[in-house]
Amino acid sequence: MRVIAGKHKGRHLTAHKGTEVRPTSDRVKESVFSIIQDRVVEAKFLDLCAGTGNIGIEALSRGAKQVAFLDKNLKCIRLIEQNLNVIGLDINQPEVQLIREDAIQGINLFHQQSKSFELIYLDPPYDSDLYNQCLSYISDTSVLETTGILLVEHRKHRELPSVYNGLRCYRIKQYGDTCLSFYRYEQK
Repeated sequence: MRVIAGKHKGRHLTAHKGTEVRPTSDRVKESVFSIIQDRVVEAKFLDLCAGTGNIGIEALSRGAKQVAFLDKNLKCIRLIEQNLNVIGLDINQPEVQLIREDAIQGINLFHQQSKSFELIYLDPPYDSDLYNQCLSYISDTSVLETTGILLVEHRKHRELPSVYNGLRCYRIKQYGDTCLSFYRYEQK
């Protein structure tokens, strides 16, 4: 697992071996960032169910203004901190926010703080029940900016709704068993 492009290109990140954490593959990550390209620059980015921090670190490398990494697993939080150190950042820097919290509680926390993001990457464990819950909470709050994009990584056989309370899936990309669904608010 490595940083693909940007100011930290080529840095190798660490993943836990033998756990249920499944880092996003370099192939999928490269495709995601080629699709959202310039939207990352100066964006506020939320890596939701961050795992290794792989996606958020790529966003930082490509010019994101701030990345919030949210995961409930203490081992993942420590791993993200370690991976941030690999690229020369620590959790006390303004462009990084590291939060150990359940995804739903984290979304609610951001909502209560009136914090919103231009880009949100949601990647819970493939077999979890968090997909619909997170879609619901994100669509019911102002955590995703009105012109923002929600990217959802999931198994190709998982059915996600095409419309969810104002969020519309406008693009799906498939890479083997992995799919990415892109959501944004319907324009009125």
